Amino acid sequence: MMPAFIVARWEYLTRLRSKAFILSTLLMPLLIIAMSFLPTLLIQKTESDGLALAIVDLDGAWERDIGSVLDERHTDAAGRTLYPRYYLNATDFSQKRTQAIELLNNGAIDAVLVIGDGFLEAGTVSYIGGKRSGFIEQEQVRSAVRRARRIAIYEQGQISIHTRNLIEHDISWNSYADGDADRAVVDEVQIFLKPIIYTLILFMAIFLSAQIIMRGIIEERGNRVIEILLSSISSKDLMTGKILGIGLIGLTQLAIYLTVAMLTQLYFREAGWQWEGLVWFLIFGIPGYFLYAAIFAAFGSLFESDQEAQQFVGVFNIIPVLPLLFSTLIIMQPESLAVRVASFVPPITPFIMIMRLTVSDVAPWEIVAPLLLLIISAYLAMRWAGIVFRTAILLYGKRATLPEIMRWVRSG
Repeated sequence: MMPAFIVARWEYLTRLRSKAFILSTLLMPLLIIAMSFLPTLLIQKTESDGLALAIVDLDGAWERDIGSVLDERHTDAAGRTLYPRYYLNATDFSQKRTQAIELLNNGAIDAVLVIGDGFLEAGTVSYIGGKRSGFIEQEQVRSAVRRARRIAIYEQGQISIHTRNLIEHDISWNSYADGDADRAVVDEVQIFLKPIIYTLILFMAIFLSAQIIMRGIIEERGNRVIEILLSSISSKDLMTGKILGIGLIGLTQLAIYLTVAMLTQLYFREAGWQWEGLVWFLIFGIPGYFLYAAIFAAFGSLFESDQEAQQFVGVFNIIPVLPLLFSTLIIMQPESLAVRVASFVPPITPFIMIMRLTVSDVAPWEIVAPLLLLIISAYLAMRWAGIVFRTAILLYGKRATLPEIMRWVRSG
């Protein structure tokens, strides 16, 4: 196997120095950080400038109550309200509404709030927003309307201030890690996102490396470099060396990604890194890589151009995407029958088991059995891919058919 290690070393060092590797290695951690924290930071930094509002009601009582809540909650640095109300001089309800709509259409105000008869009992309100009315403004007005209605209900029922405060005061919910009640409070959002992030990193690491193998074989096959290589090395050693070398590149990138993820978590969450998750990640990720690497290497030997290969591989790529599509089910119900059965399907075993092991305690036999099945599948895939690679790599001008490929595998 020395020739295979020589090929692996050459593949690893050559791609390690490439600009594509350096750029992708630098950009991907930045992308992971941005996807994880930028939306939250942007939402936290976003502040509403408010809007001019006209409140249409029967006698002006709701306009006064809702306006008081808005003035109490939303003011600028100088203490001025961010939601000034426009006084409607019409006396009839329908005339008030018509006047408010005209003001909105003329741009004099930014939104109209219509409070109809029976609002206290039914709670029905209409909001008509203009161009400056966004999601944040609408939610702030909605919250103020709710608050004003609750106060009116309390007053109508003659509920004491003490009872009101008890109703308004939310419960204090503390969630701790199982068996470790002295540690920091567990973040439920983090628990939900962690398996998805693990699975995304695994998906990218496996498929980027497997795609590199396929494209490299197609390129060397197209420029006839493969013929020169096969004159001094066996097809088995060549394919094995490529898979090992590019696999090491994938592991190098993976180590960098996980290090960035670990440091990011430590910085933002101030929580200890769960090394158990990383161990399972490697245990299922490495045989998963060899399974897909063998399949993509076989694909690369069957096609003469990357365009032809992508048309066929695109259908195959849907399979490992399925765990991501059903990630909510897997995370919320990791012990359901469908999820447990799917864990034994080798092409999706790494992704499902990573999610299951991150969020729940899986029975030992349900860890060992899928892992053994995955390792056996990876071994058979390497063996069959070697047969296809050896036979099809020098086959030019004719695309192999599925019956021919099956015949090569049986004869090999």
